[in-house]
Order: sequence, then C-alpha cells, then structure tokens
Amino acid sequence: RVFLEYIKPLWKRMSFLNKVTARNLFRYKKRMFMTLFGIMGCTALLVFGLAIKDSVAELMPLQYETVYKYDLLSAAGPKDNDKLLRYMEESTEVTDYLNIQVGTVKLKNEIQDTEKVQLMILPDGADISKYLTLKNDIEEPIVIGDQGIYLTENAADILGLEAGDTAYIQKTDLTQEEVQVASLVKNYLGNNIYMSQSTYEKVFGDYEPNGVLANLEDTCVDQIAFSDKLAEEDWIFSSISTEDLKGSFSQAFILINIVVYVVLVLAACLAFVVLFTLASINISERERELATIKVLGFFDKEVHSYVNKETLILTGLGILLGMPLGKVFGIWLMSVLEMPSIYFYPSLYPISYLYAAIMAISFALLVNFMTNKSLNRIDPVEALKSVE
Repeated sequence: RVFLEYIKPLWKRMSFLNKVTARNLFRYKKRMFMTLFGIMGCTALLVFGLAIKDSVAELMPLQYETVYKYDLLSAAGPKDNDKLLRYMEESTEVTDYLNIQVGTVKLKNEIQDTEKVQLMILPDGADISKYLTLKNDIEEPIVIGDQGIYLTENAADILGLEAGDTAYIQKTDLTQEEVQVASLVKNYLGNNIYMSQSTYEKVFGDYEPNGVLANLEDTCVDQIAFSDKLAEEDWIFSSISTEDLKGSFSQAFILINIVVYVVLVLAACLAFVVLFTLASINISERERELATIKVLGFFDKEVHSYVNKETLILTGLGILLGMPLGKVFGIWLMSVLEMPSIYFYPSLYPISYLYAAIMAISFALLVNFMTNKSLNRIDPVEALKSVE
C-alpha cells in the first residue's frame, strides 16, 4: 500500500496506470530519491548560474540609471572652473549642469585600513535630484546635510564602518582630517563619499569647485563623442559619460558571463547524465516486469507511458525542490562576495525559473525519447525465460 490509497476520494478517481505509477514510485525508493536529489541538484545549479547572470546584469541599470542620473562628469583644475562653466553654458547639447568639487581621496578607518574613493562635494541647498539618487539600505531618500560624510555601502563594508563611526580622509596633498560617517548610501559600482559644501569647509577649509555633473539633450545621440571632444581640451583633467561607463562595464563582465554559461552547460549535462543513467538502470532491472505487461497486451506507447511517467513526475518534483535551493545559494554567494569597487545586489528574474525548468524538462523528454528505443527492443519471450 502507498499513502495515496488512504486518500480515498483521490485514489478512486485515479486511472489504473496512474495507480500503478504511484505504486512503482514508492516501490523503488532508492531510485526515487536518487532521481529527486539528482534533479534537485541540477536545477539548483541552473538557478544558481542564472542568479549570478541576473545579478550582474542588474548592476548596470541600478548604477547608471537609478543612482547616476547624469550623462556626463567632467573635471578641470580649480583655476579653470569658470572656463568649464562657460563651455557648459555655450554648448547647445547641454540641458542642465551642477557645479561641484570632485576628486580622489583615501578613506581610512580607526586601524588605518585604506580604500581609495571618489569624493563629491555638493553645493549647499543644491537640487541633486536630476543628477543623483541617494538612498539608504531601507530605500529612504537621503538629503546631504552638514552632519558628516555620506559613504557608499561597499566602501563601508570593506573598512568595517557604520553610520556614526569615525573615519579619516587623506587628500592628494597628504593632509588628513577626521570625519564622522553620517549615513551609508546605496551604490553598486565604484566607491564614493558625498559631502556638503559647508561640511567640507569645516573640515578642510576653502571650497574650490572644479567639475560638473551635466545632462545632455536627448537628441545628442553620441554622448561618448561629446565627452571625448571635451576631454581633448588641454585644461580638462577628465571627462567621461555614463554611456562610456556602461560600455566598459559590459566588456569587463564578459568573462563572468562566460563562467555562468559554463556552469549552465555543465549543470544541464549533469541532469542528462543523471536521468539517462537512472532510466537505463530502471529498464534493465525491470526487464521481466516490462516483458510481462507486453505479454498482457500493453502496446508500445502504453509501455513508454508506464515507464516515462515516473521519470517526468520525479523530474517535476526535483525541479520544484531545486528552485528555492538554487536561489538560496545564489543570494548567499552574492552576499559574501567582497570586491573593492562592486556591491552585488542579489537578483533573480522570474523568467530565469522558467528557463531552468524548461532545460531540466527538455533533458527528461530527451532521455525518455532515447530510452523508448530500449523499451521497444525488449523481447517478451527471451525476457520471460526462466533463469536456470
């Protein structure tokens, strides 16, 4: 007896072949668990690989469309700031811009661990909504005030800093000052410190703007060309567009995508090997049984259904068990990865579950198609001969 027999309303409505399938599933318990765990592991690997792919794919829009809303970041020397502003005013391709001070500094914690970050000093009272979206870990908008510095989460994790902690900023001229971390802000690519003009003046002295965050006309189809043209000016230290950053990001993560595809291919091959091996063992061990039902009048298609239905049911259960396991592995890996300038945000698109299920089911159907030939070759007369 199987437990389904005790659910009488269900058992009575099941067809004869379905009842036989239910009995056979529990009759061969070792093979049932081997198939379940095999497919569960393969599906988990497929979902795990897709989770890595989705998390990497999500980084670019999160950073360059959600956090960075500006199209162009350009920096000159403090003496050439007025020239930079005139260039922005006279350009017909620039819709609006914000004059800021920008530079690279070293951030240190109490034990003098160091991380190089980009420092942006924003004018007091400036509306930065067109250029930056700053939020904390619970997605609340952050307004840059004079309480201290606003540090990106990844840099804080690397240095072990939290809101309220004391940190040290060392400028390129080697002057170092103590600052307080007012809040942590979300950032996915690169490490930044945001500071108000008044806070900077309290800590370091004179505020000397030297750069702009600019938005370009929608008709300006080639932002990279505009940025490169500006960078050709002798008085410009650097000029880079978000479009250029997107291209660099895509090139840098080609290798990760290749690794993901390798994982997916290996997981798919593993699913095929597991299913094919177990299906072959299943048929060889039950050859006399299958020969008997052929003698009793089962047609080839009915014999195929008799065996393949078990494989498909176990494959479906393995897929259902493997999906949450793969998601857990993917989220865990993204959370423990610590890279100097990348904050991985765990992401898994709903369509990825469908892709994983389709791949696993496809291999199950392929295995069934291949084993059908073995079922057709079973000779009832030879198989039913007594073993002397």
